[in-house]
Amino acid sequence: MLRIKVSNLKPGSRTGKDLYSYDSQLLLAQGTVITQEHLNSFARRGIEEIFIMDSRPKRRSGKDFSDTYVESLHVVKNFMMEAKLGKPMDGEEIRKTTDMLFLQVFDENDLFRQMRLMKDKDDYLFTHSVNVALLCILIGRWLKLGEGTIRELGTAGLLHDIGKVQIDGAILTKPGKLTDEEFEEMKKHTMLGYDLVVQSGSFSTEIANAALMHHERADGSGYPMGVKGYKTPFYAAVTAVADVYDAITSDRAYSTRSSPYTAAEVLWQESFGRLDPRIVKVFYDKITNFYVGNQVLLSNNEKGVVVYIDPSQPTRPIVMVDDNKFYNLATDRNIIIQEIID
Repeated sequence: MLRIKVSNLKPGSRTGKDLYSYDSQLLLAQGTVITQEHLNSFARRGIEEIFIMDSRPKRRSGKDFSDTYVESLHVVKNFMMEAKLGKPMDGEEIRKTTDMLFLQVFDENDLFRQMRLMKDKDDYLFTHSVNVALLCILIGRWLKLGEGTIRELGTAGLLHDIGKVQIDGAILTKPGKLTDEEFEEMKKHTMLGYDLVVQSGSFSTEIANAALMHHERADGSGYPMGVKGYKTPFYAAVTAVADVYDAITSDRAYSTRSSPYTAAEVLWQESFGRLDPRIVKVFYDKITNFYVGNQVLLSNNEKGVVVYIDPSQPTRPIVMVDDNKFYNLATDRNIIIQEIID
């Protein structure tokens, strides 16, 4: 599926999603062949962009997403357990895993759906590493980076939390808030991870820096060095965005998952002085459009379908709960999307 400017459209393309007007009326159903009359209507209505079906051939690995995901989890478990035992990491095997994941990141809509299905597949540390790798690869594609750089970003995502294997398991899985002493211990995972990546001799300095600095923040509140300003190396800055998004949308020992809309709002807030705004902006603009058509559970316990996303407030969409009832979350501020259920 592609998001494309109407000015670049030609008759013959098919709509990739149901298209709704600003007052929530269905204009075109998904799969409709676009005609010149439709293009004229878009111009009259001020519709500047729509989703169309992507007819470009896809390079896929030939494996189902779930098979690739499970195989990647197996590799992550192996190299983390080996690192915990003091054994050197197998750089070639890790890069092969990145390559497998790289070949899965083409259909963004399907990617996020599949990642949601895999959330409970295994221990958070392992699934989080795979998810951050996938998100780093996706961000790299959105930023139109070179293939080699995108693969490196994926490897950075796989390895960013490797230092946690040397942190006391009782701290990692503690269900409540960490004490100051425990948090200081937890923060050491960045330096420990950096050392493990460097000692392996198999990865670039940029990947090692992602393990070291993915918790740094521009306001100086991050760790381990409290770097101020947007001086975090690029791989670490990308990994930080992917790390925050996946952490918020996952169940952890001390918190339950929140919706992707909540995660997007947090990222947007964090882009003002903490996370790199250039990376967050691309991620935020892209991700919030993937949920049109999804079934959602609202905070008032009603279920509905996201029918329209306002580009000016993409995390506060219009949700249809039945044929005659709509919630505009931009104005119904007391209601949020609790969960995506489709």
